[in-house]
Amino acid sequence: MSRETIFKTVYQYNKEPVSKLDMEKLLEIAKDYNSVKNYVYCKYSKINGLAKIYPGYTVQNEMTRSGLREKLGLPSVYFYLAIFDALGDIKSRWAHVKARVEKNIRSNPNLTQEERHYLRFVMKQSQCFESILTGAEISLTGDWKRTFDEIRAGMDEHRLNQYLRRQIRRHLTQSHTDAAEGFSVSAKAYRYADHGIYLAMKEKRQRLFIPLTDNNRYTRQIYIRLHPEEGNITIGVPLEVKAKHREGYCNEVGLAVGMRCMFVTSTGNRYGEKFLEYQAALTDYVRERVPRHRRNAANNPGRKKYTAGKARLEAALHTYINGEINRMLDTEKPKMLYFPKLPGTSKAGVNRRYNASASMWQKGYMKSRLTQKCRERSIELTEVFGKGIGSECSGCGAEGEKVEGTFHCKACGLELPERENTARNVLKRGKSEKSEKKI
Repeated sequence: MSRETIFKTVYQYNKEPVSKLDMEKLLEIAKDYNSVKNYVYCKYSKINGLAKIYPGYTVQNEMTRSGLREKLGLPSVYFYLAIFDALGDIKSRWAHVKARVEKNIRSNPNLTQEERHYLRFVMKQSQCFESILTGAEISLTGDWKRTFDEIRAGMDEHRLNQYLRRQIRRHLTQSHTDAAEGFSVSAKAYRYADHGIYLAMKEKRQRLFIPLTDNNRYTRQIYIRLHPEEGNITIGVPLEVKAKHREGYCNEVGLAVGMRCMFVTSTGNRYGEKFLEYQAALTDYVRERVPRHRRNAANNPGRKKYTAGKARLEAALHTYINGEINRMLDTEKPKMLYFPKLPGTSKAGVNRRYNASASMWQKGYMKSRLTQKCRERSIELTEVFGKGIGSECSGCGAEGEKVEGTFHCKACGLELPERENTARNVLKRGKSEKSEKKI
């Protein structure tokens, strides 16, 4: 994918409710799809499966010989997609595990710089990493062997390897899913016709027809999400589209990001002032109901109601976030947007309600949507170093003080709303870093 294109998901919907019988057929495919994924999780998500998941053809061949597809009666167009769907989850989990272990290595005061270098090397060199975890002998050749010999010289390899194994075991968990809510479909398993879509079924030469609300046609892998209670389906279609170059987008803008107000720009405008209301509504709902569900987890008839309520509040929050991002971009018209590196979860003193909201602050979702929407509009988005950015004067650079939401600089007398001062500093740092890169 080039910088001039982006991936986005478009959705299609059924025009008429899917009959109970047809929905049962779709649910059976979804259940079997999940069974295949869980089989792959169980067999290949542990340490012994690490050598087989890249690139995954070994897993595919072993799954073909396992006889699971014949036992389930699942068409190959669903069976192999389920395998690679599960493999994608396993690879993602390994990436998260490695990231957490690397973080622990960096912060461990008992490790020397040379020992950290050794551990980082063996984690990035797949043959070393797999051999250490499985207890096999490390066998490298050529330049890799020479480099490894230099790095491990004088190291207590046994202690470091044991440390690495403990870290991996501590963070590695086996994937599992019970939610048979949908399945992927390859282009060979469906066709558009008669103002709808025909989907391959488990019965040979049988296709299920579902009328759709639009006549768009696609030839790529799609995802069918089932909503059996309403008798509906949602078809997700990933598309690669050209990014739009909007006229008049010529400004450079700095952003201050927060919870009480999503964005304050270097121009002084504010966006998302009701964000905390939406976030607090979701947080309060979860905080009040989760303890009850945990106390009666084994026999809880209200779990569906709780999940639906949470999903409804999350959807409202996400709609608000997307709307405010669109409004900000349409108003500011930036060609270059700078924002500070978002902080980790922090506490807010004695205010427990705000603390709970802070722990559930969906900054990751906010950042991902901002990134996506900037790409759609061909806006360059740059993250800048955020340490101390709120206590520095945007006029003269001196240290100032913040009192009741206002920034005061004793050196030059500047007074500004503290978030606007922060946004101006973001803009200054962004421009400065950009100039240094050019030099």
